[in-house]
Amino acid sequence: MILGTNMSAVISASYLSASEKKLRGSLEKLSSGYKINRSKDDAAGMAISEKMKTQIKGLEQASRNAADGISVTQTAEGALSEVEAMLQRMNELAVQGANESYTQEDRDNMAKEIESLKMEIDRISTDTDFNSTTLLNGDMQRRSYATSTDATGEKHLMNGIRVSYMTNNVEAGNYGLTVGADGTASFTMTGGSRVGFSDTALLTQEGNKVKITDSDGFEMDFTIDPEAGVTGDITFEVWDIGTMPIQIGANEGQLMDICIPEMSSETLNLDMLDFSDSNASGKSIGVIAEAISKVSKVRSQLGAYENRLEYSVTSLDISEENMTAAFARIRDVDMAEEMTNYTQLNVMQQAGISMLAQANQMPEKILQVLQ
Repeated sequence: MILGTNMSAVISASYLSASEKKLRGSLEKLSSGYKINRSKDDAAGMAISEKMKTQIKGLEQASRNAADGISVTQTAEGALSEVEAMLQRMNELAVQGANESYTQEDRDNMAKEIESLKMEIDRISTDTDFNSTTLLNGDMQRRSYATSTDATGEKHLMNGIRVSYMTNNVEAGNYGLTVGADGTASFTMTGGSRVGFSDTALLTQEGNKVKITDSDGFEMDFTIDPEAGVTGDITFEVWDIGTMPIQIGANEGQLMDICIPEMSSETLNLDMLDFSDSNASGKSIGVIAEAISKVSKVRSQLGAYENRLEYSVTSLDISEENMTAAFARIRDVDMAEEMTNYTQLNVMQQAGISMLAQANQMPEKILQVLQ
């Protein structure tokens, strides 16, 4: 029998300390609801679950972003519905003015109403915004710049001609027009090929308005300022910037661009309307019909954006739900299982305390030998 070192007490204390450590861990899990509270609990599980948490938060915010995008498209589409209603009224006036039964005073009154409607269309174009972002004034369409090259090869910006409208299938790149001294435009040719445009593209011009159409709904409209004296070869550089990007995913680059062209009286060619006589009113019917078609195309595109965003919201919410379930399987504690473990550890701690007390009494037995 040894008096200097009570090994039974040392061993009992060691096991009791281990039991208490495990019991504290079990209590922490039961209190927090997580089975991983620090990296030592499960280093790999902690790393995986933290990435999942980032993904879940990102998906949640992306869903809100997509919902904001839906609000943007709804705001723009609602404004364009009013523009289209005014165009319908213009068309009614144009059909009315094409009849010879009206006096010049009647036509003047029609023209006044047309001017008032055009002013309201321009007001809607400049004042329709979402969270201080103007939607219909061209700020949300892709940027294009008109440049000319002088004899030294240096580029210069041209302010007298611009792209007033282009469909979403116009690809980024350079497009060339040549403007003659009389103001007529034609395709710029280089090496026997058109610059930017295909051989099937069709160019039409009326006054200072130039329109180029091609297959698959391709359309680019240009407006030439007659007082700017624009002549020669003009290059239009179209860039993939200027649209409103919507982050519809939790990861980098998961974007959707919303592009809304300028919808003003100028881009709709309403400045070409003439109600001075029945013949001019008859021609205005075609101009207004084309403007209605243009607005309808934009509204259709906005509807497509909205449908896509609604599907995105649904998909993001489902992904978030599934990712949260996976996260819970890694991080959340099974309360029933952990309570069973806690009960076992609690019993072991009580047993350890009891055995340590017994071990501490063993040196007293040595007194019996000494007596």
